[in-house]
Amino acid sequence: MRTPARTWILALLVLATALSGPAAGQELELFGGQRFQGLPWRLRAEKVSYDAARRLYVAEGRVELSQGDRRLTAQRLELEEQTKVARLFGEVVLVSGEDVLSGREGVVNLATQAGELQDARLFLKRNHFHLAAGVIRKTGEKTYYAEDARVTTCDADRPAWSFEVRRVTVQLEGYASTQGNVLRLAGVPVLYSPVAVLPVLTERQSGLLQPFFSRQKQAGWVLEVPLYWAISRQADATFYQNYLSERGYQQGLEVRWRGPGGAALTLQGAYLDDGKAGVRTPHRYWLAGMATYPLSQRWEARLTLDRVSDFSYLKDFNYGHLGLSGFSRDLAADFGRNLEAQEVQNRVSSGLLAGSLPWGSLTTYIRYYQILNQDLPRPYHRLPGVALDTLHFPVGAWPLFFGLQGSYTHFYQERTQTGQKLELRPTLLWQAQPLPGVMWNSQVGLRETVFRLDRHVPGGVTGDHLFRTLYDVKLSLAGLLYRDYGREEGAASYYRHFLRPEITYWNMPRYQARRYPDFDPFDQGWVVNVTRNLPVREGDTPLGGVNALTYGFSSTLLSRRAGGDGRVRVEDLFWFRLTHGVFFTSSSMGMDGTDFRHRRFADLYAESEIYPLKHLALGFNLGFSPYSEGFNRANVKLVFYDQNRHNYLNVGYLYLKDFANQINVATHLGLLPAVKVTLKASHTFLTGKKLEQSYGLVLQRQCWGVALSYATLPGDQRLGFSIILPGLLEKFQKAPIQVPEELRPH
Repeated sequence: MRTPARTWILALLVLATALSGPAAGQELELFGGQRFQGLPWRLRAEKVSYDAARRLYVAEGRVELSQGDRRLTAQRLELEEQTKVARLFGEVVLVSGEDVLSGREGVVNLATQAGELQDARLFLKRNHFHLAAGVIRKTGEKTYYAEDARVTTCDADRPAWSFEVRRVTVQLEGYASTQGNVLRLAGVPVLYSPVAVLPVLTERQSGLLQPFFSRQKQAGWVLEVPLYWAISRQADATFYQNYLSERGYQQGLEVRWRGPGGAALTLQGAYLDDGKAGVRTPHRYWLAGMATYPLSQRWEARLTLDRVSDFSYLKDFNYGHLGLSGFSRDLAADFGRNLEAQEVQNRVSSGLLAGSLPWGSLTTYIRYYQILNQDLPRPYHRLPGVALDTLHFPVGAWPLFFGLQGSYTHFYQERTQTGQKLELRPTLLWQAQPLPGVMWNSQVGLRETVFRLDRHVPGGVTGDHLFRTLYDVKLSLAGLLYRDYGREEGAASYYRHFLRPEITYWNMPRYQARRYPDFDPFDQGWVVNVTRNLPVREGDTPLGGVNALTYGFSSTLLSRRAGGDGRVRVEDLFWFRLTHGVFFTSSSMGMDGTDFRHRRFADLYAESEIYPLKHLALGFNLGFSPYSEGFNRANVKLVFYDQNRHNYLNVGYLYLKDFANQINVATHLGLLPAVKVTLKASHTFLTGKKLEQSYGLVLQRQCWGVALSYATLPGDQRLGFSIILPGLLEKFQKAPIQVPEELRPH
């Protein structure tokens, strides 16, 4: 049945009448289902009318146009349905995501997103970018243009600093390009620049980083100007142009790459044609970095590079962006391993390929030493080395387990002996539980070593092939007792205390160390002067010359608590271990192959870690001689670390009789939201000298800041200064102190 034509005409008249009348609080979907950027536009206002003849929407009172995360508000709106052009009047605000463009009145094309606002302000939240001008034009989805504008990252109407620019073009996820720039500090013009490029919005953005200005006793006045280049989502680089008034120009480059599955590369290089008088090596450089690359789920490759022009380079230039201390701290955070400290005169470069297999692990590696001090012992390069370590597999139905360790290393050194070492160490492990809570562990191993000498030295060992057979025996008996406190029926929170007594017997026969090559110092012995009277403990790996009994106990207190999210948290509150021992020999093998005399009874050795508060940790180890010497060692640390507020304090004291008596303090404290102070100090009581002192002060307001530093080191004094402009220059975010992992509070 067909509908009469007059019925359709009547329906259209009713619809037109409804649209031409008021619709308080009504929401309309515009443009008859047409889509722009994939989503519909919706209109809401206190009053909406439609002029069918002009195809014009008119909305008044709390007008809101929305499309996805875009929202346009005003007091009055006139929208042409055909052109999609909206004219807005009174308190106009255009919100796109977290960015806001506001003005007195303006015009916006809803299809192209282009338009302009009068008496306008643009705010980009991610890096707090403010732009104010008489007219701001939105030239595209992510582009803006203005003339006679003001640029700043300050919120105040009278900002602490700003750029007054003649023209500015803003590209989101890109730059703000400006012309005719005048930098004003507190409203006073201080600097003119014909052009400037400022980073906008992105977290990784090419541009100028925080310059660093300092005074160094060894280098004079130093100005470091780093330029950051965001190459891609996976790679970036930083270029350094540094001026040293007493040495010349220093160039530097740092390249970083991050790949899938944890793959990473960081490489830094620096070069200086040193113009200071009396320098033996004018062409000075340092090249260092690390890389990690997972080859599969089981195999991973690692590289470490550390090459320097001369032994004093790292001491002379250990400051600023290109210094060893800061770079090594960043590598430790990214790769979990450090470079050698500044004082180490043999720099190490290495490569490693490690695989985790169902039956154990296999590692191949190379290690190359750059020898900077010819007066020190020369270590052997390892080119290459292979290490094998299997799991312990059960032997039939017996409570026995068999394992195998093996290694092959080619040792090389210029102008001295070279050779190879092959070692196999099968072990047999017997574990049993003779009584409830009592565990018996015994291990017997045979170590067979073959040395091959490819080149001899006068006065060294003789023979092309040398053989060494050693055995080792370890017998251990341990118990485990525990008791719960506050554990009532159904209780989710309580304390548990563990007590573990243990006694262990070690036996490794003595051998003539000087009959074999000194490729590896650990082949010669296992004790040094400062550790000769300590009991043999877990983690020690002596090869021979040990016949001792070690006994003691450990005590642990744990807290089990149910959190508000329903998850159970177990935390350490207290750990303590006391160890003592008896030697059945009067001497042990030293690292130089000679005998070290020691007492019959070992020192009493106590270790402890305590976590009394959430952010506080205490730790110590003490050595006490049962003879007339009394305390002969102490290492005490107090660590306070509040990660949320970035407050850190580390006080340490180290005492080794006749060797060290030193206190170290390091702190980074946010005294006020805008004020941070840092302090590092070391003092030795043996000579009464201050080894190192450094002080830092950071004053950072909402949109500006300054950082001051002063350090005194043996032979050098350093004064530093840098300006912080958040959003334009790099923010001062990281504390210049690495928190020790071993005593980081839980």
